[in-house]
Amino acid sequence: MAKFISFCSQKGGVGKTSITTHVATYFYQVERIPVAIFDCDFPQHSLQSIRTSEIERLKMDEGFLRKAEKLGQTPYPIYADSVANTLPKLDAYANKNELVLIDLPGTLNVEGMPSMIQRLDAAVLLLEADPLSFESTMHTVLAMAKFSNKNGGMVPTYLLWNKFDSRERKDRYSGLEQAAINYLDSLNESRKTPMNVHFMEHRIPDTVAIKDTRSTLFPNAVIKPLIQELNNIFASNS
Repeated sequence: MAKFISFCSQKGGVGKTSITTHVATYFYQVERIPVAIFDCDFPQHSLQSIRTSEIERLKMDEGFLRKAEKLGQTPYPIYADSVANTLPKLDAYANKNELVLIDLPGTLNVEGMPSMIQRLDAAVLLLEADPLSFESTMHTVLAMAKFSNKNGGMVPTYLLWNKFDSRERKDRYSGLEQAAINYLDSLNESRKTPMNVHFMEHRIPDTVAIKDTRSTLFPNAVIKPLIQELNNIFASNS
């Protein structure tokens, strides 16, 4: 069965395009798992833009082309469309052993979004330690909780620290996590089914390598720790 996953955020600039690109390429090129991306982030379609730029470079840079040829396989597909138009296209993947990554727009208030969230096996919300980013992520969690997934509950939602600053006091991140957990627990008291929200153990470091090395063709080991944790999540939810 296909796994439908989305890295998402309602706040721009948190790195969801970079993380999605790294994850897709590593799973495809290193883990050898079939991958497809649906870029629903209209109108910018950043993932498709990255692929287009790389295709253009293949035509002009012989060294880049030779490097790509050594990979030995055709690049995974990237489809750019709206959320509503993408929904029927997902049916073709339902019974395939494939990882389908869906890049959602920055707002959940778009046509087809309830049905899209219902299709997800997991949502990974990126957050940063600054107050605006943290608050935005909590709002996204609450918005996600209003939708039911295919099993009738909240889609499994994982919170992933991005741009993690190792120079910060360790208790800053643990304190924010505990505050979020306490807040969500208080909301669960009035819910028929508890919110399915978890903090991921891995934290994406604050490094320019994440953006500078993103590629729809070439994998980078900078994302390997996240891949390992995602594999554990997929295994436990299968």
